Amino acid sequence: MKPINIGGHSAYQDRVLTQLRKYYPNATTSFSSSTWQILDKFWNLDLSQVDELMKDRYSVFGPEPRLPSDMLRAILVSAAFKITSYTRFAADLKENHLYAIISGFFVGNTPGVGTFYDFHRRLWLSSDKNLTNAVHPPKVKPQKPKGIEQKAAPVEKLTVDDLFRQFEKNPPADMAPCAKLWKIFNTFFFRTLPDWDLSL
Repeated sequence: MKPINIGGHSAYQDRVLTQLRKYYPNATTSFSSSTWQILDKFWNLDLSQVDELMKDRYSVFGPEPRLPSDMLRAILVSAAFKITSYTRFAADLKENHLYAIISGFFVGNTPGVGTFYDFHRRLWLSSDKNLTNAVHPPKVKPQKPKGIEQKAAPVEKLTVDDLFRQFEKNPPADMAPCAKLWKIFNTFFFRTLPDWDLSL
């Protein structure tokens, strides 16, 4: 079936509010400030349009899928909490109610690891894992300071925003594999949410 998001972003906010009151009645005092910052970001991040952008990646037949907006939000939530494994995050969604709530799922009804990989395949339109050669030249080690009280040369740090802007300037010859992913990030983060923190 095609994904259908009844209620849009306001329905997501209702789910979050209802479940926070049920499972975390003392949230105002028990959550850390960093957790509240993450909650606030996702509360204001309307991803409902992702469901429309992803419709062509789903068949009219078969069971009702998880909403693409919820799946993408869940991946962003896992990154916000520094969980980089689908396997671990799928398990955490079952054990940590807060992760499920922020992602937009009902507690006790969260996706398994297979659903994450299925969604990943719908985002990345190629059987190849990379657009370019996965083997990169070795990184240049920062030079040690010459003098006793001298500082080492700073190591350049790039944000995801920097990487995407480089990508926009010099796109690969074949954009097809990442076309859907690029369209989503360009629509929701670089055009409408320039202040969203996408640092690595």
